[in-house]
Amino acid sequence: MKENNSTLTLPCLRGAIGGWIYYNTVIPFTEIARIDTDHKIKEDKELDKWLQRELSDRVENIKNYLLKEKDRFFNSVIVGVYGALPDWYSLDLSPIEEKFDIEISSQVSESLGILTLSGEEILFTIDGQHRIEAIKRALKEDKPSLINDELSVIFVGHNDTEEGFVRTRKLFATINREAKQPSKNDLAIIDETYAYNIVARMVYAKYDNLKGKIALTDTYNLDRSDITHFTNLLSIVEVNKKLFKSTSYRDKKYTSPTYEEREFLYEESSSFFDFMIRNLKEYKEYFINNKSLTFFRNAEAGKPLNLLFLPIGLSFLAEIYSHFNKNKNLIKLQNKINSLNFDLYEGTFKNIFFNPVQNRIITSNKILAKNLTLYLLDEPITISEDDLKLKLAKAYNMNELSEEFKNFTLPAKV
Repeated sequence: MKENNSTLTLPCLRGAIGGWIYYNTVIPFTEIARIDTDHKIKEDKELDKWLQRELSDRVENIKNYLLKEKDRFFNSVIVGVYGALPDWYSLDLSPIEEKFDIEISSQVSESLGILTLSGEEILFTIDGQHRIEAIKRALKEDKPSLINDELSVIFVGHNDTEEGFVRTRKLFATINREAKQPSKNDLAIIDETYAYNIVARMVYAKYDNLKGKIALTDTYNLDRSDITHFTNLLSIVEVNKKLFKSTSYRDKKYTSPTYEEREFLYEESSSFFDFMIRNLKEYKEYFINNKSLTFFRNAEAGKPLNLLFLPIGLSFLAEIYSHFNKNKNLIKLQNKINSLNFDLYEGTFKNIFFNPVQNRIITSNKILAKNLTLYLLDEPITISEDDLKLKLAKAYNMNELSEEFKNFTLPAKV
């Protein structure tokens, strides 16, 4: 297993939590070959293969991140140690006490030290196997660019007994079970890689028409009784995903968009909102004439409910706008968009985006809604008109063998 059996001396912080003694250190990337990415704690090799099943693809993505991102950063990996044990040497801090006339507690003195690996230890990953494997691959491709990089590693002792295996497996499971991914809203706030998140923050901070009107919510949904916020941050993210598809920009995994790309994409996003506010009569009433959201969005059955004021409706608008923008025909959309009726109780999208009987938003008919809208606006669609009629009838709960269906025709184009 070992490619390097030499002695390695490392700075180290020793700590304790629960029944574990751990050693936190930094290891040069060039010494990562000492650590095995196999799961030594599994009862059976087949179980280990299952845990490793997605290792390759994920590792390639992380490897590319290391090679392309100058601001790369990893959190600590956790490594089990058994066989020969590393040597720990605590530091004598008395000279520092004397020089600076301070009192250093025994807890601090016993926590700072040097850890020495002989090269005879068996080191295996408990958490972080993808990062470690990615580092190994990246070094093979471009060692000079990574020569000064160091990885934060937490070592924990592992006993090579059945009791030890159970204890270490429990630690592995706890770490992976309790590690929670950031919510989508948190990612929208902190992400510096994907343009749709970055530009959503820019819209939140800079776009005047939406100042104070964008809610921060953990999910894509927005409470229909909210008459303060026009939409939420996650809805802006979804809008950006639709808009950016019609541009030449493509997200590069693990590489942030440049300043110029951010400004270009912000202009795309703000132009969409400018266009809709300038041309949609409902948006003119809300944004320009300050009409209350009560007139457009309500949680009670039978009360006003307009598609344009729901997150799913805003995303749908971006989809339609992108179609016309890509075809450089926004003037056609401008002239025809107000011919669509966005009232969800009686309008064009009744039973497509909303069930008025159950007072329930429908999310499964997005493709149907797009094809119907493009058909009504006299644009090419991806299915035949007969298929559109069948799908529309299904949304209306209409039996295709019924007399009602025989007399059913597609709505007139606008």
